[in-house]
Amino acid sequence: MSSDTDWVNNNAVNILTVHSSTGLEFPVVFLINLVSQRFPSLERREKIPLSDDLIKETLPEGDYHLEEERRLFYVGMTRARDLLYFSASNFYGEGKREKKISPFVYEVLGEVEFKTNEKVDPQLPLFSWDKKEEIQIPVSRTQVNFLSYSQIQTFEMCPLHYKLRYILKIPTPASSALSFGITIHDTLRDFYQSARAGIKTDEEFMLSLYEKNWINEGYLSKHHAKQTREKGIKYLRDYFKKSYNSKSLPLAIETPFIFPVANNLKFGGKIDRIDKLENGKIEIIDYKTSNKVPTQKDVNRDMQMTFYALAATKVRDPLLWKKPQAVVLSLYYFEDQIKISTTRTKEQLEEAKTKVIEVAKKIETSNFKCSGSNLCANCEYKLYCEVK
Repeated sequence: MSSDTDWVNNNAVNILTVHSSTGLEFPVVFLINLVSQRFPSLERREKIPLSDDLIKETLPEGDYHLEEERRLFYVGMTRARDLLYFSASNFYGEGKREKKISPFVYEVLGEVEFKTNEKVDPQLPLFSWDKKEEIQIPVSRTQVNFLSYSQIQTFEMCPLHYKLRYILKIPTPASSALSFGITIHDTLRDFYQSARAGIKTDEEFMLSLYEKNWINEGYLSKHHAKQTREKGIKYLRDYFKKSYNSKSLPLAIETPFIFPVANNLKFGGKIDRIDKLENGKIEIIDYKTSNKVPTQKDVNRDMQMTFYALAATKVRDPLLWKKPQAVVLSLYYFEDQIKISTTRTKEQLEEAKTKVIEVAKKIETSNFKCSGSNLCANCEYKLYCEVK
């Protein structure tokens, strides 16, 4: 919804209805469709007619609908801070009769001679243009003062995807994988928080939390949702039998963190679980609901776990603030109910810190072109790029 977007700070061409522009201001505003029967519109009837007996206040004299559209025209004009453009077309495709300029324009400008475009070019489809005549727009510098693992991963996959998701914040449809992952994470969070609070916890209590936290969005069909739901129940039952220990509860669940990497640049994220080990060590555990279980070699070079280890050595927190050798990193895979652990060296953490700084610089100078990778074919934003 337009109310959920910060249109003023959105560095892009904003297409809004006059209604949704109320209260906003822009350097340049284009008011379009300024012809009779479009603005003002031909519609004159109430959407839900009311009897005069039900209307207590005094109705305004004259054409109420015309007055309301005149007011909207004024609202649209006053959104412009520096430049205001009126535009209209002789023809809009629904008929052969030439359109007349909106009377609202004459009310503002008087009887003036309107400038028309003598050369009529054929209209192209929205996503078609001549590559040879494509205008090169200077790249505006994007200041990066915060990064997360997801942001780095997204930018390296596709700069355009990063811009659409994290700069323009264009929402995407829900996905079943994301909904399922959130459901499992939230269930374990609530379960362990209850256990830490002294509430009696058992397998059935865990499953009741699962039902409560279930997100039924993004699934292909009811059958798909049912299958996934049953898989989650199996995951949690197996987890409770194999991995839950009421005498060894986590130190923390869903722990957010943020720390400075360089001047005006911070890195942040959230750790699923932190456990206490012997000799002052801690174990950082990340839950995984994906079906593919990696090899030990893959886990040893997993960049997300490296960033968690970096956070454990940089965040001044009683639970963290450890030396690299005191941090164990583990990935827990529900598919096979296995935990794969690894560690990081001081040198690896310095390399990760350098990587964050380098990616930030790349983002700040990027032209945000689509990478054209294999992942683009199923990308949520494929409408915005040329990948078919």
